[in-house]
Amino acid sequence: MRAGWPTPVQARAAIALLAAVLAAGCGAPGGTAAACAAPVRCVSLGRTASAVVFSPDGTRFAVGGIGTLRVFDTASGRRVAEMPVREFEPVTELAFSPDGRQLATPVEGGARLWDAATGRPAGTLTGHARVPLDIAFSPDGRWLAGAGHNGVVRIWDVIAGRTFLTLPSGADRVDTVTFSPDRTTLAAAGSDGAIRVWRLPDGAPVRTLAGHAGAVRELSYAPLGGLLASAGEDGTVRVWNLATDAGTVLSGHDGAVHEVVFCPDGKTVASGGGDGTVRLWQVRTAAQRAVLESRVHDADGRLSAVIGIAVSPDGSTLAVADGGEQLRMWQVGELVAA
Repeated sequence: MRAGWPTPVQARAAIALLAAVLAAGCGAPGGTAAACAAPVRCVSLGRTASAVVFSPDGTRFAVGGIGTLRVFDTASGRRVAEMPVREFEPVTELAFSPDGRQLATPVEGGARLWDAATGRPAGTLTGHARVPLDIAFSPDGRWLAGAGHNGVVRIWDVIAGRTFLTLPSGADRVDTVTFSPDRTTLAAAGSDGAIRVWRLPDGAPVRTLAGHAGAVRELSYAPLGGLLASAGEDGTVRVWNLATDAGTVLSGHDGAVHEVVFCPDGKTVASGGGDGTVRLWQVRTAAQRAVLESRVHDADGRLSAVIGIAVSPDGSTLAVADGGEQLRMWQVGELVAA
């Protein structure tokens, strides 16, 4: 989740309605589910939403949007915390710390930390020239990375509250950044379409993956590592084998792909695009398992872009923030039983 392409603030609101999912892989062929009829559940927000993330244990989820940042209980949908963001401040990216105690959001010049239980501010990390386009915690919570408009990735030591490492990407802009599950590497990509991987903690370049014809907007590591998924402005999703640097192309979106996320089983990838669809892919065969259309339209009647997707850590729940005032969630067990 991302100048030159629609950011979550600029993109048209979107919602993807899923009809069926694999119990372990969160993707399967299906028809159309009625909005907020079982197995779909809606959580009322009271504000528009463009970003969503689950806590590492899956018991809570956070939703961000224009002038809003809230934390909810996953089981009940009850709001448990609200952060005092400014009225028109865009919360376009979210990251839970691995221990679930803090949330991070991009702000002008860096990142703000929040106490996820109380909603109180917990510190600010500075050094970026502008608002980072993406943020990510390392798996151990020691570091936080920010993707810069100026083409620089900045990594902060969260406990010390200072910059630990800066990595010039060579691109004009970095749109997305993510740590490998074992914390030994960091991947980033942006305006030039190249995916760069650095070794940590020394920042030595490891590899550059080339193939996208345009900016790369999102990256997602497979839960066990070894594979890296990328979402491109060229309308493709690519899954890279990091042992061989070979990439498998997943084609189907009509226009830029904004979101991509590996499901917890590592066998399925979900992607969301400017064409107003969520597409579910089987990694092994590159087969498209489902195409699910948004129910939201812009003023011209076009499907609104899908801009926010999150999958719970156990793979049981998929949530989509669409720029509307409801978050829609799908419980996999209910879907399978329906």
